[in-house]
Amino acid sequence: MFEMRSLFYSILGSPGSGKSHLIATTTWTLRKTMGSYFHLSFSDADPDSNRVLNQSEERLFFNENPNELTTLPKTEKEGELYDPVRFGDQTFWYPRPFVFSVQPLPSHPQGEKVAEMSRAICLYDNAGEHFLPGGRSSISPATQHLTVSSGLIFLFDPTQHVRFREACKGISKDPQITTAGLSFRQDQVMLEAANRIRTQASLSQNEKYKRPIVVAMTKLDAWRGLLDASFERRAAAFGEILQRRKHNDSEAIETVLNHRRIKQVSLDLRELMLRYAPEFVNAAEGFAEDVTYVPVSALGHAPTLEAETGRFGVRPGSISPQWAELPLLYLLSLTSGGLIPRPIERQHNSDEQE
Repeated sequence: MFEMRSLFYSILGSPGSGKSHLIATTTWTLRKTMGSYFHLSFSDADPDSNRVLNQSEERLFFNENPNELTTLPKTEKEGELYDPVRFGDQTFWYPRPFVFSVQPLPSHPQGEKVAEMSRAICLYDNAGEHFLPGGRSSISPATQHLTVSSGLIFLFDPTQHVRFREACKGISKDPQITTAGLSFRQDQVMLEAANRIRTQASLSQNEKYKRPIVVAMTKLDAWRGLLDASFERRAAAFGEILQRRKHNDSEAIETVLNHRRIKQVSLDLRELMLRYAPEFVNAAEGFAEDVTYVPVSALGHAPTLEAETGRFGVRPGSISPQWAELPLLYLLSLTSGGLIPRPIERQHNSDEQE
């Protein structure tokens, strides 16, 4: 792993926005499809760092009782996903990323450049409480990775937004809509993350963040009734997001993401966000130059409310993700230096930045 160049990505959102489920679904899907889609191997670079994530994947996708309810533990502010380091009489909790090795297979258009093209992908998952008022600790550097990340994935959960919830009543049977649920000012979570990046990167209030942000609008199955028929026609199945083309002037065929389709979907979702959550759009776009909105569902169906515990559970046998892997794939296509080719018209700072 140490001979590979590293790419860092940060995943954040409010408590209960679905980070644990989305990350587990994303990584499991990429393990299955990166070879066939992009001629890349995707594997654990450090099984110990990924142990908690692997347990989540096993609970969702290797469960011996697929019809029984299961739950995933939430991300905590301290614990297994952090390494404690003691300085004098103080203990600092450093976040431990999930680390993956991504390497071109021989069939990749640049398969002969394995040493040059291979990357260690480091995914940082923060507890949502880190970004709530009072969540910042003077002895926890838990969010300092935000400044070195090549891109951010922010999970916006419509089921936690009052106006989205009100609009979905009567058209959604999802218990996250029909029962008393969590509500958070997700624009404040975005603003808190932005303030930390500005402070740590010495960005002035007038400077825009130049790296891409993907706003993953989670739990699509709960709120898709708000989308009109024209959106449903444009939001094609995932396979149609992929395009195949010749690599440069050679006969080798490479797969790229259809950025134009992704941007069309993003514009549609932005209109929806302006209708119900304009304060979040203002917070995100006031901070960053490039914000893309993507609908995702880690489960593909509504969870079940467990009467005994009051927690939401899922039946592994019913999981059918929708676009769950797209936020990370899109960031990789923008910033990985060609591992996932990007349309020529898209220009972004990549991992070549020092």
